[in-house]
Amino acid sequence: MIMESAADLGPDCGSLCNKSTVLGGQGPPVLVDAWLVPTFFGLIMLVGLVGNSLVIHVVTKHQQMKTVTNFYIVNLATTDILFLVCCVPFTATLYPLPSWIFGEFMCRLVNYLQQVTAQATCITLSAMSVDRCYVTLYPLQSLRHRTPRMALAISVSIWIGALLLSIPVAVYQRLEDGYWFGPQTYCSEVFPSAHLQRAFIIYSFLAVYLLPLLTITACYAFMLKRMGQPSCTLLQVSRMVVVMVALFLICWGPIQICILLQAFGLRSYVLYKLKIWGHCMSYSNSSVNPVVYAFMGNNFRKAFKQAFPAVFLWREIDHQAPKGEAEMHFLSSES
Repeated sequence: MIMESAADLGPDCGSLCNKSTVLGGQGPPVLVDAWLVPTFFGLIMLVGLVGNSLVIHVVTKHQQMKTVTNFYIVNLATTDILFLVCCVPFTATLYPLPSWIFGEFMCRLVNYLQQVTAQATCITLSAMSVDRCYVTLYPLQSLRHRTPRMALAISVSIWIGALLLSIPVAVYQRLEDGYWFGPQTYCSEVFPSAHLQRAFIIYSFLAVYLLPLLTITACYAFMLKRMGQPSCTLLQVSRMVVVMVALFLICWGPIQICILLQAFGLRSYVLYKLKIWGHCMSYSNSSVNPVVYAFMGNNFRKAFKQAFPAVFLWREIDHQAPKGEAEMHFLSSES
């Protein structure tokens, strides 16, 4: 699913595809996508790598930050880093270059790792939500069962599950010959039948997007119901629930829906452009996760001040906590 090419346009690409046949020897046109999308991807990668690396640094270097919840945040940050490294550089080259230039082995490996990291990211988000729900519904029992060893076991299980569930991507990914202003090589998924391809895409939509979204929504609905009476804290947590669910929905929804539409035969130049935007949105999620889950949290903020005191010299040391900090503390600290 990494390949964005004329092959994605299908029979509806119209005059642009016809022109490519006539002008086959002149090379493809230079579109705005060729420089704009790689630039945006590069910015996403820079912000995401710096932010997620800082999250991992402050948790591993500060003993008070080594909590169960923060262990999941580190796992999420690690997943986001791998996702950015595996996705961004290779996808960015597809816009200025008309062909896949990295060979069949990298075609299989890159797409497999993309699926693995996307799967692991979504399952980790779900695990975090289930963990917070468990603490809220069963605060006493959670003291016995929520241990770093249990969090490690769950994290390892997430990665094993993601590695196994993503195997079809490696099996059916291969190089194909195509034509776009001359002979080109595309990295594409080639399934034995259209039915099998649609089945896998539907499975991917459910596993990577819909089921995690339903899990996150259900967990926080139970949490809000358990908290019961209206209060300032309840309203703050409600806002954070909306932000978390909306962020997940907005970032991952467009690309998943575009892929689903393509699986059922809808191919057009408009959908091709929407898919580009969808990729940008899904990659952005790995950059904003550190902001949502860590940088705004009270405990993380204190740890950042200890790790990088010079950065915070311009701010007051004992200023009043921002109004929306309570819900971030709820997410990034132990109960």
